Amino acid sequence: MERVSVFGLGKVGLALAACLADAGSQVIGVDADARVVDDINQGQPAFAEPDAVERVVRSLGSRLTATCDADKAVHDSDLTFVVVPTPSNTMGGFSLRYVRRACEQIGSALRYKGDYHVIAIVSTMLPGSSEYIIMPYLEQMSGRAIGDTLGYCYNPAFIALGEVVKGFTNPDYVLIGESDTNAGDRVQAAHEVITHHHPPVARMSPVEAEITKIASNSHDSMRVSFANMLFSLCTDIPGTDVDRITSALAHRVGKRFFRGAVPYGGPCWPRDNIALAVLMDAVGVSSTLPRAVDQVNAEHGKYVLRKILEMTRRGGAVGLLGLAYKPGTPVVERSFGIDLAGWLSAEGRHVIAWDPLAIPQTRAILGDKISYAVSGNDCIQRSEAIVIVNAMPELEKCDWTALGDRTVVDCWRCLSREHIIKIRDYRPLGRGGAWNGETLLNKIHMGRLHLLAD
Repeated sequence: MERVSVFGLGKVGLALAACLADAGSQVIGVDADARVVDDINQGQPAFAEPDAVERVVRSLGSRLTATCDADKAVHDSDLTFVVVPTPSNTMGGFSLRYVRRACEQIGSALRYKGDYHVIAIVSTMLPGSSEYIIMPYLEQMSGRAIGDTLGYCYNPAFIALGEVVKGFTNPDYVLIGESDTNAGDRVQAAHEVITHHHPPVARMSPVEAEITKIASNSHDSMRVSFANMLFSLCTDIPGTDVDRITSALAHRVGKRFFRGAVPYGGPCWPRDNIALAVLMDAVGVSSTLPRAVDQVNAEHGKYVLRKILEMTRRGGAVGLLGLAYKPGTPVVERSFGIDLAGWLSAEGRHVIAWDPLAIPQTRAILGDKISYAVSGNDCIQRSEAIVIVNAMPELEKCDWTALGDRTVVDCWRCLSREHIIKIRDYRPLGRGGAWNGETLLNKIHMGRLHLLAD
């Protein structure tokens, strides 16, 4: 039976610990917050991802325990995963203060343990962090040399909030940046216990894995921005539908993260583009591409705002359905829904917002600048225009039958045909409406279309 410790029991760390324990490993979770530890040991974690709590409850006592005692956790395990925050700093990089604190605890405990031990960092770090900062620090704190009785891996997770358990049990692939083959074998074996479909495994040096992780997020956000560029183009060119275009392109470039809608947000993608850019600047490589993706994302938000302002009136009630950065999570970090609510309020609209999970978080940020609906139907009934910000499954349960002349702006084109036929003024962004050559010529004024085509 694999003996594993997990340092950091937030949403990602707890999900990893729960998956490992549920699959048969002996797991000790470590967190500095005694309340978090107590809640987990009682089977009632204060925050958890979907499907994580069930795994915690099934494993508690027999294969899973939580503690604040770092020494005991290290002594009673052979492999330690570190899943702690790496917040952005003022320079645009990732602060390692929490990683260093965990490594200090782990290294100090290893001074009194003779067995071989592997440490795997899951937290996102800038390229070079492992080999130039964390590995030397672990050697210093433990009194051991990496490759002898101490193994090291950088093992980032490719997960999305709201689907963290799925990201661990059904990953696209497993990425391992290893100090040596033995360490990589230990980490790979731990993942083989929890994955169901034998995913590909990419093994490389720690710095290569660090580049791969941050490059993956930057590339995904670039795809979103490209699809959003097409979304804007199709919104303003009659006779076009962005979904038909992206579906055709997907035959060559794939469907993942390729659907034109609102700007991306959340705790990872925005900061990862900036972090990649500042790293490229630091080593003397042009950072034009990641900075351009970040700029395009910001400009796209203002484009969507302009479209909504054109469809609404000052003093009018505008309902927003969706406030979190994505459906299925209460997280509002870098959320377009929050930005949009604030912008519309500043432009004299009376904003009425609803989200099934993120109302308390939104209230903490926007306070009484906007109003809050108690349900999707409440939001619809109190608004003159309704904007679908997130493609939430709860939308299908809303009553769209009595809208009258009220406008529905669908940023995702996600309402079913059954609901759309009930809406008199349905405006799906990303579709340019019926073809009208004169309308297009008016947009490209003074005959410039002929000049562009000459």
